[in-house]
Amino acid sequence: MSTSVGTAVYTDTRVRTAVHLTNAIMGTFEHILAHLGLSPGYLSRHWDSIETGLQTWIAEGSLDDVRLECGDPTDPQAVFSIPLSYEVSGSGDITFVTSQARVTRTLAKLQSVPAGTTYRLVASYSQPHTPVDGWSETTAADTTAMSAYALGGVASGPDASASLKYFSRS
Repeated sequence: MSTSVGTAVYTDTRVRTAVHLTNAIMGTFEHILAHLGLSPGYLSRHWDSIETGLQTWIAEGSLDDVRLECGDPTDPQAVFSIPLSYEVSGSGDITFVTSQARVTRTLAKLQSVPAGTTYRLVASYSQPHTPVDGWSETTAADTTAMSAYALGGVASGPDASASLKYFSRS
């Protein structure tokens, strides 16, 4: 009986963390698009499948990184990467933190992209993951020739946290 209760608490905490991080990630991407002057249309039209994918993969611990890639995938103008880290702790600490203020301060310093630039979301995984409708296999843009800037934490909760990294052309 005690094993069952422990599992239920862990699952519930991981699901709550997945919902919290998904909301923070989606809000961060909305904020970035607004700052860059790009239409949120694609994000809005695919909101349910994006949200379902992120929540599923964070809850199971398979999501390694989710990116907002702006421009041609073979030569992007900018890439905003949100890597996730997972820490299994037995503390059960239910503190959730989001840092939208930090994102806002950082965006004020970033270059813009040309009006009408297209974008896409790309997920990568650290282990096998559950397939989710609306998501398909693709290759992430190559960022090796781009300058990278760590922008700090996006959100954290029990068992997982997300940070933000920005890649741009020099």
